[in-house]
Amino acid sequence: MLIDRRHIDRIKKKVAEEYPEFKDIEPEVSEKDIKPQSSVYEKLDLGVPKQFKSIYRLKFERVVITADKIRMDRILLVTLDENLEIIKIVESR
Repeated sequence: MLIDRRHIDRIKKKVAEEYPEFKDIEPEVSEKDIKPQSSVYEKLDLGVPKQFKSIYRLKFERVVITADKIRMDRILLVTLDENLEIIKIVESR
C-alpha cells in the first residue's frame, strides 16, 4: 500500500505545527515490511500464524547554516503504523 497525497498532506500539517522549520519541505516516503521474530514465537510456543506488518517513514530534510558558517543537515523522521498514524518522531540535533 502506498500512501496517498492527502495522508502526506495531513502529516505535513502536523509536522509544520510542531516543527515550523520543516513547514514547506516535501518528505521522502519509504515503506518497510516488518515480520515477527521467529525466536519469540518459539519461546512463547505460539501457534499464531506469522503476519507481516507495514510501517511507513517520512523523511523531512533541510540544510541550515550555523553561526560558524558550517553547513548542517537537519533531519526529521516520522514513522507511521499500518493505519497511517504517527508512532514515532525523531529529530536530528
